[in-house]
Amino acid sequence: MLPTAVERPFDSPDWLFETKWDGVRAICVVTHRDVTASSRTGQELTRAFPELVELRKAFSLLPIVVDGEIVSLDRKGRSSFQRLQPRINRLRASENGAVQIKFMAFDVLSMGAHDVRKQPLEVRKDLLKKAIVRGNSRIAFSAHVTGRGIRLFEKARSQGIEGIIAKRRASQYHAGRTREWLKIKVTDSQEFVICGWTEPRGGRSHFGSILLGIHDRGELVYAGHAGTGFDENALAGLHEKMARLETKRCPFRVIPAVNSPVHWMRPKLVAEVKFGEWTRDNVLRQPVYLGLRVDKRPEDCVRVHERS
Repeated sequence: MLPTAVERPFDSPDWLFETKWDGVRAICVVTHRDVTASSRTGQELTRAFPELVELRKAFSLLPIVVDGEIVSLDRKGRSSFQRLQPRINRLRASENGAVQIKFMAFDVLSMGAHDVRKQPLEVRKDLLKKAIVRGNSRIAFSAHVTGRGIRLFEKARSQGIEGIIAKRRASQYHAGRTREWLKIKVTDSQEFVICGWTEPRGGRSHFGSILLGIHDRGELVYAGHAGTGFDENALAGLHEKMARLETKRCPFRVIPAVNSPVHWMRPKLVAEVKFGEWTRDNVLRQPVYLGLRVDKRPEDCVRVHERS
């Protein structure tokens, strides 16, 4: 179940409001024997996050299917997608211990033999909270407030949190994009398709910038280039992935004007990018690379023209 982006927070007694966790979305199927965690794109995530096997001891009732976010928290309890990047880019379990993760559970689809997706959200969240065993460090219940979205949004802004999610209290759980769940971000960030890269200049290694695209009214169009947000490991790791997809064909119908030699690639990788704003020419101002999204598909990277 996916939220629709809106610009402004609001108050309503018919809605509850949660923190928007900045991590990797996952549906976890937990049984007595095993744990499987699937991203939105169907990728199995337990190879990158083997600690999720500890969820077998996190619930009082099994089997259970839980929706949530894999996050890395700082000392103030704030999540950061960038902090997860070493885990996403290096999938060998031996390299995974440096970045600690937690599963923030916010919804439940089934418990035991019972499918609870048609139950109201408030009922599902209450069932989930009661099923979580206290003291398990690998999981936390994603708490919410009822009715007061504006106050939670301002709290998120003051604490440097990405944003909030609004959910209709009576909503059932169903797959796909919906207006019964809404996301309100404090800062502008979005997923973009990586469509190529430029040659490095000066002392830069591997590449200069990545060229970004977004689907706009059925067409993949140029959205600008991002040359900041990379450390040396990110430059090397991303360049290796992009090189495997290199092609001579530009993925855009209209070839953008770029000041450096360009390597085009098949548009298969998705990057999370924060930015200042869209310019009048429909390109990003001050884009900063945050990391690869293994849980998003290129076709999901769509330009939003109208928000309410």
